[in-house]
Amino acid sequence: MSRQMKLKCILAVVLVLTALSGCQPQQPHYLFPRGNVAAHYIAEQTRIEYPDTKVPSLDDVCGTLEPLTLDNPDPKEEWLLTLDEVRQMALENSKVLRQLSGVSFSSAGVNGMPSLLLSSPTSSMTVWDPAIIESNPQAGVQAALAAFDAVWSSTIAWDHTETPYNRYSADIYGSMADAGTFQTTLSKTVATGGNVYASTGAGYDWGDATSRLWSSNWTSYLEAGFKQPLLRGAGVEYNRIAGPNGTPGNSNGVMIARINTDMALADFEMGVRNLLQDIEETYWNLYYAYRNLSASGAGLDAALQSWRTVNAQFDVGHVQGTAQNIAQAEQNYQRFKVSVQEAQSNLYKNEQLLRYMIGIAPTDGRLIKPVDEPTVARVKYDWDEVVAEALSRSPEIRKQKWNVKKYELQLIAQRNYLMPQVDLEGLYRFHGLGKDLVDLSSTGGPLDGSYSDAVGSLTTGDYQNWGMGITASVPIGFRQEMAAVRNAELMLSRERAILQEQELEVVHNLSDLYRDLDRTYRLIEDYLAVLRAARKEFRAVSASFDVGKTTLFEVLNAQQKLAEAESSYYRIVIDYNVAIMNLNFRKGSLLEYNGVTLAEGPWGDKAYFDAYRRARERDAGHYLNYGFTEPQVVSRGTYPQIQGTDPTILPPLPSTEKAAEPAAPKATAPETDKVISTEK
Repeated sequence: MSRQMKLKCILAVVLVLTALSGCQPQQPHYLFPRGNVAAHYIAEQTRIEYPDTKVPSLDDVCGTLEPLTLDNPDPKEEWLLTLDEVRQMALENSKVLRQLSGVSFSSAGVNGMPSLLLSSPTSSMTVWDPAIIESNPQAGVQAALAAFDAVWSSTIAWDHTETPYNRYSADIYGSMADAGTFQTTLSKTVATGGNVYASTGAGYDWGDATSRLWSSNWTSYLEAGFKQPLLRGAGVEYNRIAGPNGTPGNSNGVMIARINTDMALADFEMGVRNLLQDIEETYWNLYYAYRNLSASGAGLDAALQSWRTVNAQFDVGHVQGTAQNIAQAEQNYQRFKVSVQEAQSNLYKNEQLLRYMIGIAPTDGRLIKPVDEPTVARVKYDWDEVVAEALSRSPEIRKQKWNVKKYELQLIAQRNYLMPQVDLEGLYRFHGLGKDLVDLSSTGGPLDGSYSDAVGSLTTGDYQNWGMGITASVPIGFRQEMAAVRNAELMLSRERAILQEQELEVVHNLSDLYRDLDRTYRLIEDYLAVLRAARKEFRAVSASFDVGKTTLFEVLNAQQKLAEAESSYYRIVIDYNVAIMNLNFRKGSLLEYNGVTLAEGPWGDKAYFDAYRRARERDAGHYLNYGFTEPQVVSRGTYPQIQGTDPTILPPLPSTEKAAEPAAPKATAPETDKVISTEK
C-alpha cells in the first residue's frame, strides 16, 4: 500500500470516530479518582452571605423592653419632660437626623414601603455630611487647592547597551556603553495659571569609542523655567473658578468647591430645622393624646355612672328604669370604652414616636408625659417683616442663591475658553562636564585635563543656554467652547428662574400659614365657648334627669358632646401652637426660636496650635495688599444665626504661654463634622 493511501485511510478513520462521538463535551478520565467530587464542586456562582462587620449596637437597641399595650398598660414610672429637655436629648442623640414624615414602625412601612432610613440610607442626613463634602478628595476645597501644591519628582535610571556592527575590524565587532541618569524637579502651578519649575540632575556615560577624551564622564545641569498662559487659562479669577485643570463645561476650582460646601451647610441646617419641627409636633401630639384620653376617660366614668343609675332605678321600679334606658346606657358605656382604648393605644404610639425622635429605646419601663402647657396667648406677626425675614433667612432660598452664584462664576470661566491658547515659555540652564562627578581638588577646565569635576564645571557658569518662545493654538469654529458658554447661560437662566419661583412659593406658604395662625387662634375662643356650653348642658341635663324632667337619651347625648367638645378644644390648641412653629419654620427662624445654633466640631490640639502659630507669623509680618489678585465678591460674609448679633466676632485666641509650649499636642486627624449646640 502506498504512503498516500495510508494517509487517506487514517483520515477516514478519524472522521468516522469524530462523527460517532458527536459534538458534546466529554469528561476526562483519571487514573486515581478519590470519589469526593462534592467537596470540590459548587453548583452556583452567587450566594447570599453575611458581612463580617463589628459595629456595636446601641444600648437602647439591646436593652429595650416589651412595648406598652392594652394588655401591658402599666409602666414602672412616669417620665416628666419639658419641650426644651426633649430638644436637648434629641439633638445630643442625632448623629443621623431622623425624619418623622414617612416613618412607620409596621413591618411593611407606609403604603407597603419601608422608611427612608431603611430603604435608602445614603439619602439620610447626618452630622458628617458637610465635612464629607468639604473633604471630598475629588471635588472638595482641599482637593481644589491641591492643584496648586508644589510637586517634587525624581528619576534615577541606568542603561547598559551592546550594539553589534556589520563591519570587520581586527579587534572590535561591536560597541558597549553604560549610561546613568539622575534628575530631580520641583514644580508648582501658580494662581495665574502658569507653571514654574526648577530642575537639576547628573548623568554618567561610559563607552568603548576610541574618539572619547575619557572613557567615562559625568554631566550635570541646573535649570529653571516657566510656562504662563496669556489668554485662555490665564488669570487668578479663572483659575480660582475652573482650576488649572478645568475644561469646557467642567469647573473644579476652589471657589466652586467652597460653594458646594456652603450648599452642604444649608442642607444640614434644613435637616436640623426639620428635626426640630418634628420634635415639637410630636411633643404636642403626645400632649393632645393625654388630653384626649382624659376626656374619653371622663366620658367613660360618666357613662358608667349613668348605667348604674338606670340599673338602680330599674331595681326599685322607677319610671326611668326601663329596659330601653338600660340598653342605651350600656351602649353609651361601650362606645366610651372603645374610645378610651383607642385613645390609650394612640397615646402609646405617640409616646413611641417621641422616643424615636429623641433617639432612645422604644420602651424602657418609663412613660413620657409632657410637662409644658401649650400657649393660648395671641401671637401677632407683622406681615412685611415676616416676608422680609423669610426671603433673607430661608435656608432653601440661601442654598439656591449659592447655586445661582456658582453658575454665574461658571459662566465667567466658560467665556474664557472663547480665547485662543497662547502660552509664553522660557528656560535658563547651566551645564557642567567632567571626568568625575565631584572632585574638590580639581581646577581649570575639562579640555586641558586638569578640570575633571562636573559639579565644579557647573558652578563656573561657563556653559549656559536659555530659551524663550510663544506657542499658540486656535480651534477653528470654537464649537465645544460656544456650546459650553451657551449651556452655562441656560443653566444660569434656569437657576435664576427657580430662585424667583422659590421666593414666590415661600410667600404663598407664608400667606397660608399666616392665615392658619389667625384661624386657629379665633377657633380657640370658639371651641372654648363650645366646651363651656357643653359643660353647662351636661350639668343641666343631669339635674333634669335626676328629677325626671328629661330622658336618658338627652343625658347620654350631652355626655358625648361634652367629650367631643373637650377633645376638639385641645386639638385646636395644639393646632395653634403647631401653626406658630410652622410660621417660624417657613420664615427661617425656627432654630433661633428654639435657641439652637450650629457650629463646627472640635479639631485636634495640634491643629489649633498650628493655626495659632500661623496667626502669630502673619501678625509679626508686614501687610502686603493682594487685592489685585482677588476675584469679584462671592460671599457677603458670615450669616447671623441669631438676629441682632455680630457674626464676625471671633472666639478668643489661646494664650501665648499655651501656644509656646503646648502640652504634648496630639497629631490626630481633624474632625470637621458639624455639632449642634443649644441655648436655653
